[in-house]
Amino acid sequence: GDADSRAGIRLSGADLIIAGRIREPLRDDLGCIASRANIKGFAFEYMTSGRGLVLGDPGPWLCSGMTGGVVYLKLDETMGLDEDALRRRLAKGAEVRLVPVDGSDEENLRELLSKYIAQLETNEQKQEIEFVRRLMRDWQSSFVKVLPGLK
Repeated sequence: GDADSRAGIRLSGADLIIAGRIREPLRDDLGCIASRANIKGFAFEYMTSGRGLVLGDPGPWLCSGMTGGVVYLKLDETMGLDEDALRRRLAKGAEVRLVPVDGSDEENLRELLSKYIAQLETNEQKQEIEFVRRLMRDWQSSFVKVLPGLK
């Protein structure tokens, strides 16, 4: 589901999946992005390694102080969560870059999504399993990633 502020703070080698999804189109023009986001702010702050996967709105001040690891963010253009919206969520001054996923990300995404499917199967959440399987098939156009470093 959703997460409070600072989800994944100081993540240093673990996998973290935040599976909450956007419930209504983004309205960044209203201000206070955190009040409507699936993560309430500062996600993956000071992350040093590991893998994060966010299926909804990651909220504001994303990846502040991130020096390692990778965060995969799901695009949801029908709800307004495109690359521009994700860039607006990156912390000001964060030394990170938002880039497309490539062939080197396939194994990571398949592993993370498979772990999530296994969890869903134990709870018999068939609709969500089908949604995640579609993401696995269309991973290249469904995700972008945040990496530390400016380039």
